[in-house]
Amino acid sequence: MAQAWDFIMIVVIWFYAFYIPFHFGISGGYYTIFNQGFLIFICITNSMFVVDTVLAFFRAYRDKNGLIVYSLKTIGRRYISSGWFFINLLASLPASMLIYREAKAHIDSGRDGEVFDNTQMKIFFALELFKLLRLLRIKKIMQTSEVMSRFWERINVQIALTTKFFFMIILVSHWIACIWGTIAFQQAGTFSYRMLDSINWISNWYESSYIEGGLNPIGWDNAIPRYWLCLFWAIQSITSIGYGNIAPVTTIEFGFANFLMLMCGIFWAYIIGSLVEVVQSMGSLSQEYISRMNEANQMVKDFTVKELPESVAGATYARSSKRVRRFITNQRDVATKHALGAGTTTLDESYPTLSILSPELRRVCVLHLTHSLLETIPYLSSKYLSPEEQADIALQCVTLEFSSAEKFVSHPNLGRGILIFRRGFATVSRNIISHNFLRWQKDLIDQPINVDEVLVEDDYFRERQLVFHFVGFTKAFFVPRSAIMGVLEKNERAWKECARWRYFTAALVLFSMKHSPKALKAFMIVYDTVLESHDNVK
Repeated sequence: MAQAWDFIMIVVIWFYAFYIPFHFGISGGYYTIFNQGFLIFICITNSMFVVDTVLAFFRAYRDKNGLIVYSLKTIGRRYISSGWFFINLLASLPASMLIYREAKAHIDSGRDGEVFDNTQMKIFFALELFKLLRLLRIKKIMQTSEVMSRFWERINVQIALTTKFFFMIILVSHWIACIWGTIAFQQAGTFSYRMLDSINWISNWYESSYIEGGLNPIGWDNAIPRYWLCLFWAIQSITSIGYGNIAPVTTIEFGFANFLMLMCGIFWAYIIGSLVEVVQSMGSLSQEYISRMNEANQMVKDFTVKELPESVAGATYARSSKRVRRFITNQRDVATKHALGAGTTTLDESYPTLSILSPELRRVCVLHLTHSLLETIPYLSSKYLSPEEQADIALQCVTLEFSSAEKFVSHPNLGRGILIFRRGFATVSRNIISHNFLRWQKDLIDQPINVDEVLVEDDYFRERQLVFHFVGFTKAFFVPRSAIMGVLEKNERAWKECARWRYFTAALVLFSMKHSPKALKAFMIVYDTVLESHDNVK
C-alpha cells in the first residue's frame, strides 16, 4: 500500500513540476478559474499533498545501519526536525481555491480586466510555488519506490538512461518556455489584447510576424498556442539554432536572454556529455551493472519454472526473479569499489591496488581496512596478535553478500567462521527441530557473531550450531575458522589466555542443549560468569 502511494505521489509531484510553471507563465491561471473540471482535479491532487503530509508521521524509515525504525515518537521528531513537515505543510495550502475565489469576486464585480493585477492574487500565486519544493525529495522517493525499482530492473538499461535523458531535456525546455512567457505576462499584466499596448517580446512578435489564421498567442483562451511559441524560442535557444523571429525587447528580456545563452552553452555541453555517457554505459561500474542486469533478465526469461514450491525454494516473501534483480541492484548501490562484487570477495579482489604495493605498505593498508574489525574479536585483537599476524589473517578473510530471506551456516569453500556485519541485519536460530527458535540480533553493525562457538570442532553437535536468516540485503566481513585456528596454533598466548576459555564455555553450552535443554539458561549464566572472572584475573 505504501509503495502504491509513493508511486502516486511521484506522478503528482512530476505533474506539478510541469503544471506550476505553465500556470504562472502561460495560462495565467485561466484554466483554474474558467474550467471547473480542471479546478476539481487540482483540488484532488492538492488533497493528496495534505494526506501525504499527515502520513509521514506514521511511516517507518531505515536508519544509517539499515534497521527499520517503527517508533512513532522517533519518526515524528525526525520528520519535524528535518524541516520537511513545514515545507510539506506550505505545499499543501489550497492556493488554487484561493485564486479561484478571488478571481470570481473580481469578475462578479465587473472588473475582469484587473483580475490578475492585484496584490492578493500575486500572493496566492506565490503560494503555489511551494509545491515545487517537493521536487527536492523526488529523487529519494523514486530510489525507495518498489514500483520504480522494478521498472528500472526490468527495462533495458540503455533505453532507460536514454528515456531519463530526454525527459530532462523536455523538463528544462518547458521551464525556460514558461519563464519566457512569465516575463511578458508580468510586463503586460494581462494576456488579453491589451497586451499589445505594452512593450514586450510577444507584442513585438505579433506586430512583425503574426499572419491571420496562423498561431495567435494573444488572448486568455490561447494558452496552448502561446505555449508553443514560448517553447519554440526555448528549444532554439538551447540548441543555439536561433531563427531570429522571436527577440527580446525590454531590459529584463535582454537580461534573461543573455543569462540563458551563457547557461545554455553549459547545458548543451552537458547534453553532449550525457549522450556520450549513455553510449558508453556511464562508466565501468554502471557498465558492469548493466551487463549483469541484462544477463540476469535473460536468465530469468529462460526459467523453465517461474515459481518453485516452498519446499524447494525455501520460505521467501518474493519471487526468485525479483530477488535476483534486487540483489544485483543492491550490490551496485552499496559498492565501495569500481567493480561489483561477486558475492564473495577477498581484500585483494575488493581493492586491486593492494596487489601492486610493497609488502610493508600492503600490510599497513590491510590493517587500515580491517584493524577495527579484528579488535572486536578478543583472541584476534592486538592484545595477543602482532600487526603482522593480524594482517595475515585479514588477507584470508572475505566479504560476503546475502540477499533477503537467505540462510547461512557455513561457507561452501571456507567452512564456518565469524560474521561481522557491515550492513543489514538478521535473525539467528539453532539448527535443530526440537529447539528451533528465532532471536532478533540488534546493533549488529561492526559486531562479531559466533566468536566462541566457531572455536568448537565442526562435528561437535553440528545440529545445534547457529543459523543466520538475513532480512534485506546484507554485507558481512567473514573470518574463516581455518584462518583463526591457524593463527592460534602459532600463538600459544592467545590460545591459553583467551581462546581456550571461550572454547570451553562454548562447548559447555552446546553440550547442555543436548543433555539438559531446560538448564540452558543456567549454563549461559555460568558462561558469562566464567568470562567475567577470567577478564578480572587478567
